[in-house]
Order: sequence, then C-alpha cells, then structure tokens
Amino acid sequence: MKVRRRLVAVSLLLAVETAAFALLVTESVPDAIAVAGLTCVSLWLHLVLHECGHLVVAKLLGLPVVAVRIAPFNGWRNEVSVRPSPSTAALPLRMVLFHLGGPLTNLGTATALVVAATSTGTALTRFALLAAAFVGALLGLTNLVPGRSTRSDGQNLLRWLRAPAAAREALRAGYYQEEVVRALRAVARAGVDVQGVGIQACGGDPLLALAAYQRRLTAAHTQSAELVGEAERLAALARAGSTDPAAAAAIGQTLSVQFGLWYLYAAVVTGSPVARREVREISELAGIAARPQPRVLTARIAMSLAHLLNQRPEDARSLLLDVRPGAEPTDLCAVALLLRAAAESYLGNHVAADRLLRAARGDYPQLAQLVAAIRAADPAPPLFAPVAVAGA
Repeated sequence: MKVRRRLVAVSLLLAVETAAFALLVTESVPDAIAVAGLTCVSLWLHLVLHECGHLVVAKLLGLPVVAVRIAPFNGWRNEVSVRPSPSTAALPLRMVLFHLGGPLTNLGTATALVVAATSTGTALTRFALLAAAFVGALLGLTNLVPGRSTRSDGQNLLRWLRAPAAAREALRAGYYQEEVVRALRAVARAGVDVQGVGIQACGGDPLLALAAYQRRLTAAHTQSAELVGEAERLAALARAGSTDPAAAAAIGQTLSVQFGLWYLYAAVVTGSPVARREVREISELAGIAARPQPRVLTARIAMSLAHLLNQRPEDARSLLLDVRPGAEPTDLCAVALLLRAAAESYLGNHVAADRLLRAARGDYPQLAQLVAAIRAADPAPPLFAPVAVAGA
C-alpha cells in the first residue's frame, strides 16, 4: 500500500515535470497541460492493465480466482486474489507466473508504447507516448521490488522462488486457520449464554478482552507470537477467581478449541508433537469451559480435544457418540464428527472413521484432510512430546 501511494506521488511529480518538458518542446501551454493530463491518466490505465495481467494469467493457469478489485481511482486497493489448493501440481511455478503477470503486462505495454512513439512524426504525440511508457515501466519495476505487504508481487515472488515448500505450507496453514476461526464462530454462537447469566459491570472486562481477541484472530492468517501472548493473558483471566464463571467458560471454550485444533495440526501435519505442559494447559482450559454446563456440545468438543491430545481417544470418542449427521448446529456438528473420526482412527476403527468423514460432508476440508492423515498413518502420529526424564 505504501509503495503504491509513493508511486502515485511520484507519478504526480512526473506529470509536473512532463508538463515542463512538454512546454519546452512545444512552447504551448495547452499542449503541455494535455501531455501532463495524459501522463496522469496513463497511470490509472497501467494499474488496470496490471490487475488484468494477473487475472488473465490466473485463468490460463487454472488458479481459482476468488476476488477481483479494480478501482482505477483508488489504485492501491487493486488486487486479484486466487485460492489454489496446496496440493496443486507445479504450484510454485504457477504462483511465480501469476505474480509476474501484472508487472510483465506493464513492462510489455511500456515497450509497445516506445515502439509506437518511434513510428510517429508528431513531437507532442511522441513525447506523450514516451511519458506513458515511462509510467508503465515504473509501475512494473516497482511492483517487482519486494515489500513488506503480503500483496507485494515482489515479496510473493521471492517467497515462492526461495522457499516453495514453506510457501506451500504457509498456504495450507492459512486455509486451516480460516477453518479454525469458522469453528470458533460456531462455538461462540452455541456456547454459554453469557448475556443471560447477568454478569456484573466489573466482570464485563474479560468478555471485552475475549471479543477483541476474537476480532484479531479473525484477521490473522496463522498463529503469531502476539496472539499467543494475548491468549496467555486471557487464560489467566479464565483462571482468576474473580472472573464470572460464564465469562471464564467462554474464554476456556475459545482457547481450548483454538489451540487444541492447532496442536493437532502441528502434531499430524508438521510432525511437531506438543509439549506436555501445553497439553495440561489445554486440559485445564477445557475443564473451565465444561464447568457450568458439561453436557453442552461446545464443552464436549473442548474436552474431546483435550482427551485426544492426552492420548485418550476412547474418552474423546465417548463424549461425541450421540452426535448425528445433520443435527443442529450443523457447523458445530461437523467439527464434532471430524474429532470423533480422529478418535476412531487412533483406535484403529477405520471403517467408522471413513463413515464419519463422509458424514461431515466436506464442511471443513482442511480438518478432514488432517483426520485422513491420521487415518492413513501407521502407526498413528504421537500428539505430544514425551516427558523429559531428569538426568537423561
């Protein structure tokens, strides 16, 4: 965003300089103003062509396009967003070509304008075409420079070229994060009715902190140190004796489901078993979540995650035996079915696990892939790291 804002400022400065040069060449104020105006207009045209280049390449490469935003008078908000599957064949090459599509379109247009300028006999027209070509080349080259923004073509190119495996894994993790957030929304909708419990004004702060945390979590692509720090502060609020039980339960549900799902991902997908201390903390938070109403589905989901991480799949399975496909709320039931499928996989009940995977109806494809990975592993991957033995 900052790069493109600077580009706008540079282009406006360029328009002024272009007008000055055009005045020297033509000795005509109206002609100089016309050249400056065309130079400014060319910036917006190049921005549109830039996004069209991304769009055409995405279509040619079979990359699913999920958003197209082209606003030529608000250029730094322009984007073409794609959502490829992490398992797509030759994905790094496709993503490199996709991110090159916009800058190369600008550079190609600039080259065509230079060629057109050499074939015209009018000095004013030649000057206007060369100025427009310079703007296009500037836009294309600027977008190839790596920036801090995740929308920077140069940054994304560097990421897919230098570490394609890490970029693919980040894409997969981002999709999984979206499903975790979706599951948390379902938990929040079906969880403890904190509004109906009559929380006092002084006890409202934990809920405000939880709401702020949920908003930041929704905007995050993956877990971050900042989010983990906030989660630790929320966990301390849930444990505090002064916190209303309903507010503590809401915090416990959010944190135990969020981190429980991520710990499953770390253990199964990235092969990083969770430290025993983290498993104990999840169990504690799940217990806080279940304290007011242990039989509600949200509490049982939280506890089943804790049991899975504690290598107790029988207990995780028993908590979710009565969940039926298609029951309300469907979002939450799909999560419950997939967690039970994970427990069945650990118990070696592969037929039951396959049936539950089908019953989830693809509502959470990333979580379903995680369960399928457990189902296919032999032996099942460990979910927490062995406790260190003193003196070993």
